Amino acid sequence: MNNLGSKIKELRIAENLTQERLAEELNVSFQSISRWENGISTPDISLIPVIARYFNVSTDYLFGLQDEEAEITKSEFEQKYLSFRKDGDLDRAYEVMLEARKMFPRDLHFCTNLAEIMDLFEGGNSAQVAVYTQQRFSEQIFSLCRRVVEESKDETDRSKALSMLCSYYMKAGNASAAMKIADSMTDIMHSKEVLLGEVLSGEDKKKQLQENILTMADYISDTLVKIAFQKEYGFTTSLTPEQKLEYVFAANTILTTVISDGNYLEYSRKLGWNYRRIAELYAMMNRKENAIEYLLKAEEMAGVYDSMDKTAQHKFTAAFCDLVESDMTNNGKNFAGTETEMLSYRLDELSGYFGDDEQFKALKKRIGGNKIDI
Repeated sequence: MNNLGSKIKELRIAENLTQERLAEELNVSFQSISRWENGISTPDISLIPVIARYFNVSTDYLFGLQDEEAEITKSEFEQKYLSFRKDGDLDRAYEVMLEARKMFPRDLHFCTNLAEIMDLFEGGNSAQVAVYTQQRFSEQIFSLCRRVVEESKDETDRSKALSMLCSYYMKAGNASAAMKIADSMTDIMHSKEVLLGEVLSGEDKKKQLQENILTMADYISDTLVKIAFQKEYGFTTSLTPEQKLEYVFAANTILTTVISDGNYLEYSRKLGWNYRRIAELYAMMNRKENAIEYLLKAEEMAGVYDSMDKTAQHKFTAAFCDLVESDMTNNGKNFAGTETEMLSYRLDELSGYFGDDEQFKALKKRIGGNKIDI
């Protein structure tokens, strides 16, 4: 019966209720609530359905009879969500999280997942962008993130929610609120990952340090590319194609230095996209031979990524990261299709520049068509 008291306490805290407030709602003394939660006594049997209705749960849930089944179901939802995210299938990932939220409306991790996938719709295909606008996803994301920040005890979920809130405050023109969130966050040098790198020992320490190195290399590389190309950063229009090339070359150099043996795993995707960006910049500079050279590199990286078994466990093999496991679910993919198909889509955009160039025509023929919906 002690489990009943624990459930009542868990539900009360999730609803941000004091014992006094819950006592008022159930028309009992707050001492009764305290005794239930501490396992000293149990509610009268007539109160059980009242408590269940109040918290919108079943009586089986109150007695913990559905816990094991619920955890299995939650795990299934999470695995489906991660699988669709890995494949860039935003629509199905969104549908899975809607279903998960209906079944587990108080699960704050699912709130975070739903906000995350809705946010990606803004950069998705034309149909997804339309849904993002028409259904006012920005308002829903804001509401979900506020709830996670206020109620969740999971620091990873809270950090994700705070990051999205910060972004949406900026989009709304509320820079002061965004700055307040940014100032409240832990600085990089005192993050969990950096501190673990200090306190762990042996192989665990080395693995954590390698993960930190790869994470920071990824961050620096992404930031260099965003400075050169992302309009929201505010620099792209003031940079020449030559300057943008410097940024992209630097981004790839950082990744290939850390992953020094060429076994790039999921980073073959990022390298391939950067090679395509380099080719497009060379095309703008009317340096066709260089552009073809980097399109061929992009083709190679797309082939490497597409040929990987996304369901298998992979480990990096370079000296700087040989203890790090590959994470195929965290690749930022927001389109359904292969990397080769995306490259084919981009080649279609470059056809006018290359015209009847034999190497370009041969490349397009090798790659084939695409089903990318942008």
